[in-house]
Amino acid sequence: MNIFGVYVPEIVMYLYIFIIGMCLGSFFMVVGYRVPKGETLSGRSHCDACHHQLKAWQLIPGISYLLLKGKCHYCSSKIGVFSPVFEVISGVLFVMSAVLLQLTPETIVSFTMMSLLLIITVSDLEYQVIPNKVLLPFFILALVERLLIPQNDYWWYSFAGFLVGFLPLFLLTMVKDQSMGGGDIKLFAVLGIFIGPLQVLFVLFVASLVALIYYIVIFLIKRTSQKQVPFGPFIAIGTIIVYHVSIVDFELLIELFTR
Repeated sequence: MNIFGVYVPEIVMYLYIFIIGMCLGSFFMVVGYRVPKGETLSGRSHCDACHHQLKAWQLIPGISYLLLKGKCHYCSSKIGVFSPVFEVISGVLFVMSAVLLQLTPETIVSFTMMSLLLIITVSDLEYQVIPNKVLLPFFILALVERLLIPQNDYWWYSFAGFLVGFLPLFLLTMVKDQSMGGGDIKLFAVLGIFIGPLQVLFVLFVASLVALIYYIVIFLIKRTSQKQVPFGPFIAIGTIIVYHVSIVDFELLIELFTR
């Protein structure tokens, strides 16, 4: 792979992207945890149990968890496995986008959108909220990136995606209150700019299907239904599936939903 006139083996490039993705994943967790609580992002990370500030080597994505053997260095309280798993998933998503898009300009759009999805997954799982302070910057980024890197030859496509992602769900909540959270609706609007009108409709279908499967599995295991489950993570899963399938073969995506 020739980058800026310098040959770099593909495996090295993708390994680098994976590491960057893991590091960003660690940061996205901080954003997802702190922004809903109104906390600053500049504060040092600390142990949730003993509140001891963590040193740099204790914050290395993935590796620090192994070095610490899943326990706090100071109080020996267990560290949840969610953090290293989330960091690895972040790295994998970045590499997957880079491979499928072959590092074209669209890769920038993909990385931005994945960043949004990762952040809202954390905030929605932890607090069942998708903060406006997260959505607004990504709304602006989506507009700018789609102006500079259009999805296709139609200038109105991203605008149509915004309308399709927002209006139907907004009108639905007007008719049936609390049918969907306001954060979810605004998230669909932003995603519509990123991926377009058809894709955002497919995302709604896939996200709903995955959520339904989850509800059924939980009911079969626990023999009881969960009263409220955040929809944001399912939207993230649906977006990742639809977006990457459309990259590989958009016509295949159309066939899957029109048969």
